[in-house]
Amino acid sequence: MSGTFYNNSTFVAIIILVIVLLLIAGLLYGVMRNVKAMLREKHPETTQPGWYERKIKPTTELWNPTIVTLVVIGGLVLVLGIWGYGYGMNEVGVQQGYSPDQPIAYDHSLHAGKMGIDCQYCHTTASLSKHASIPSLNTCMNCHKGAQLRDKYAGEVSPELKKLYAAVGFDPETSTYDPNLEKKPIKWVRIHNLPDLAYFNHSQHVAVGKVECQVCHGPIEEMEKVYQFSSLQMGWCVNCHRQRGIDVENNAYYEDVHKAMKARGEHYVTVAQNGGLECSKCHY
Repeated sequence: MSGTFYNNSTFVAIIILVIVLLLIAGLLYGVMRNVKAMLREKHPETTQPGWYERKIKPTTELWNPTIVTLVVIGGLVLVLGIWGYGYGMNEVGVQQGYSPDQPIAYDHSLHAGKMGIDCQYCHTTASLSKHASIPSLNTCMNCHKGAQLRDKYAGEVSPELKKLYAAVGFDPETSTYDPNLEKKPIKWVRIHNLPDLAYFNHSQHVAVGKVECQVCHGPIEEMEKVYQFSSLQMGWCVNCHRQRGIDVENNAYYEDVHKAMKARGEHYVTVAQNGGLECSKCHY
């Protein structure tokens, strides 16, 4: 993955390199043993036993080779199994920190941070749909039809804005859309990816749960280049559901839940207590 050192290709390359090094080490060890054996045959009186022959071999000769082999294999299987489990849980499919280059370098710290533009001005469907949506280029043009940042580039249009104008067929010199200009769609690179087996609904969290964007996406208003802030693993979601409370009193959606809570004398309910840990809520 772009933006990080460890990826599938790197892992495969490391494994191949380790195997090659082990083969070389085995070959060298075999050569060394053969050379020592030849020396012992030719000069048995001058050849001194090595550290292994003096310290280790007398002990290992007493061991049962079958038991030793099973113990060694069992130990390797245990160590590799623990490592494989940890790697599978924390690395496979986890893109925390993923920060790919985008076709247009959009600075969130400038737009969402310094200028204070609300997230849902661009991601308009976050409170209405399952998906937060990619902003249409017309949304960008609402501002950048006039704001061309020429003062920062010696009278020239910003290089990044030139990409935007080329995509929508806009001529910055005449401030008009030229139908003769070839339009080139912007191919944004997706950063946050959930597996197909997981269901996530933005509107349920944003509109009903009143969850702030930063809870999942981190300090997006401080990111010059966006990266995946959270792990988005199942455990991360489950912990949030166990801890986060529901405002049942001021939300008509939970009117029946609120009545039942008052009848029991309760004043706080978590997402988990409201069925947020049921498998079918996220896996369908």
